[in-house]
Amino acid sequence: MTQTPHYIFKKTILFLLLIVINISSHSQNLNLKKAPSIGISHFVKDFPNAAKIFKLSLRGWENEKTPGLNGFYIKGLSNHFDFETSLGICNTKYKSSTGYFYYHTPKNGNDGIEKILIDADARINYKLLTDRFLITPYVSTGIGLSLYNWTYILPTIPVGGGFQINIHRNYFVYLQTLLDLGLIKTGSKSATKENFNYSIGFSLPISSLKRINSSHLHLVVTQNNNPISSPEKDSDGDGIPDSLDICPNEKGLLKYHGCPIPDSDGDGINDEQDSCPAIKGVVKYHGCPIPDSDGDGINDEQDSCPTIKGSAKYNGCPIPDSDGDSINDEEDSCKYKFGLKSNHGCPATNFELKEIEKKKSYFGFGKITINNNAKAELDSVVTILAKYPSISLEIHGYTDNIGGIKINKIISLKRAEEVKKYILSKGINDNRLEVKGYGMSIPIATNRTKIGRAQNRRVELHAKQQ
Repeated sequence: MTQTPHYIFKKTILFLLLIVINISSHSQNLNLKKAPSIGISHFVKDFPNAAKIFKLSLRGWENEKTPGLNGFYIKGLSNHFDFETSLGICNTKYKSSTGYFYYHTPKNGNDGIEKILIDADARINYKLLTDRFLITPYVSTGIGLSLYNWTYILPTIPVGGGFQINIHRNYFVYLQTLLDLGLIKTGSKSATKENFNYSIGFSLPISSLKRINSSHLHLVVTQNNNPISSPEKDSDGDGIPDSLDICPNEKGLLKYHGCPIPDSDGDGINDEQDSCPAIKGVVKYHGCPIPDSDGDGINDEQDSCPTIKGSAKYNGCPIPDSDGDSINDEEDSCKYKFGLKSNHGCPATNFELKEIEKKKSYFGFGKITINNNAKAELDSVVTILAKYPSISLEIHGYTDNIGGIKINKIISLKRAEEVKKYILSKGINDNRLEVKGYGMSIPIATNRTKIGRAQNRRVELHAKQQ
């Protein structure tokens, strides 16, 4: 009778298990084996894909992916062989080989009841590399036992493998896939539940292994059946025998398995003296690159302004402002003349200056108060002053020729100060305004007529650039 692929596969796994056990019994117990460790893993059981492989019924299996937790103990038997035993638990609807749930109740249409499934196994892991490597692939097989609902017991053969990641000495992460094969066939209602087990786990040592000091390793040979002690070959003379030395032709340290202290970034500064071991740097900065304090992409040694962001065009400094008008030279049309942003960095135009020069305020006989017409004229001046902060004013006061020279001098000064006070009330700075009183001097009309004298009682504004 032709055997099914299911049982041919099982016999092949049993044969491989015997080979692994035989190899393990003859392997050397070297000093790099894994320290006794405990761990925990999260797993997901996959029944549907196993059912497809072994041609079991797929009815109702599409979503039977069951998560669970697993605790395990692992220790090294040799450089390449580890012994592992584990105990896992999950809550699942466990199926018979015919594809039916154990708690199938067709009358009410219930597809099954979730029950506890406990798995225990003992396995041998064969590692293709040793624990000194960052990532080590391995294969695994052994013997296991499944207990469902505290009632149904099934012996299994777990077989599979994965990757071991060395995160720090004897601390490891495991990515693993196992296929649990049932050993017993009991008919159409078989308890055989083939399933895949995908897991990610972590282990930490609970005790340390005593490492053999490599400087004391020796070979024992015989001559005429008498043992003779002979030191093992150490090609580079670093005290680490060639059999344990990854770099047998370079002097190194036991800490680095016989290799020199590494230089991960290749900058000529070894990692133990390098503050930036993953980035090329220079000795002056302890293995780090030349800093860029202001973050402008120009290192401090080439940056004329290392604490202020700038550009390469100006050697790491900001764009200059040659005339100090707060408008940088690249935006300043008059970069050597103090100017205004509103006028592209140039001073106020002659037009604005002439507009101010045209404004005059007139006063009644013996009066110093500003009339409404004069205020309107002054408001237009204030607008220009606000627009061009570089313009300053001289305010000149005058009188007609009636009265004495001394009294007219005082009145002319008071008229100028009254105009200044009004301009200040509009927010113009005091340091931009200067007052002068000229009395009856410099008339602009005849003092012989009433109209002429009214024109001479005035205040004139004279603008200039600061």
